[in-house]
Amino acid sequence: MRTGKVKESILKRSVLRQLNTGHPVFPVRINPVEGWTLAAKRAVYGAVNALAAAEIKAQTLAVTVLMPPGTEEKQLKEFMSELGRLCHREGITISAGHTAVTPAVNTLLLSIAGIGEKMDISKPGSSDRADGMDVIMTGHAGREGAALLAIEKEEQLTTRYPLSYIETAAHFYDDAGQFEAARLLWENGALGIRDIREGGVFGALWELAVACRVGLDIELTSIPIRQHTIEICEFFDLNPYMLLSGGCLLAVCPKGKAAVDALAEHGIAAEMIGRTTADNDRVIRYDTETRYLEPPGTDEIYKIERM
Repeated sequence: MRTGKVKESILKRSVLRQLNTGHPVFPVRINPVEGWTLAAKRAVYGAVNALAAAEIKAQTLAVTVLMPPGTEEKQLKEFMSELGRLCHREGITISAGHTAVTPAVNTLLLSIAGIGEKMDISKPGSSDRADGMDVIMTGHAGREGAALLAIEKEEQLTTRYPLSYIETAAHFYDDAGQFEAARLLWENGALGIRDIREGGVFGALWELAVACRVGLDIELTSIPIRQHTIEICEFFDLNPYMLLSGGCLLAVCPKGKAAVDALAEHGIAAEMIGRTTADNDRVIRYDTETRYLEPPGTDEIYKIERM
């Protein structure tokens, strides 16, 4: 099997079908975190956002920390200190965990289980049909992957770009918590929300369309992205729309402008990037060109040998 998330067909055939269920056992999927870079932020923000996208307010985390032989206690202590600080800021406790050094891994591997409670929000009446609605995105494409590469590949990148330019990209993931954005989207009638992580925006768009049983008509130039991310991806020959994008949400809303305005009132940037359609086509438009989305593939980050 390929590196990263297994294919949708394999998930259905060899995982869900074996559990006698047509859907995941748990309502929220939280990806494991690999590597030390931004590990605490990726763990906490990933949990908060995945739960929020399922209409749940994160309350507590259970964290399994696996480290390779040779890991120094100082590194573990610094990681746990930041993890605790971020959890406190988000109002989350760590209720359980397991910490071990094992030769089974060659870098830090975190397994996160998040627990929370249903959001107490007032929703407007929703339609039974999901077609003809607006697709909204918060955050900017590839922000997680760009931050990781800016930190881990700084020396390479500074052969082309000023250090200050790379340092800016290294902070793209500092404010990646999206609970408030998700809450406002749900209050504005969102039919479905997807947190974007592995597989990038294109992967999440496909998954959102499958979940809402709609087609998509997306304008590529409307997808928010930072120039720094574009430059970093060009340097490594990566597609920024298929790159780790933690800290972003996709939502299907009946009144997109009202939802975007509500987010803006709370200082949250969002864009309408397209519409849902009644057919099964998932279309991306750019100028006069049209391409069709495919099921999520291997994330672009796996093309790079990381630390």
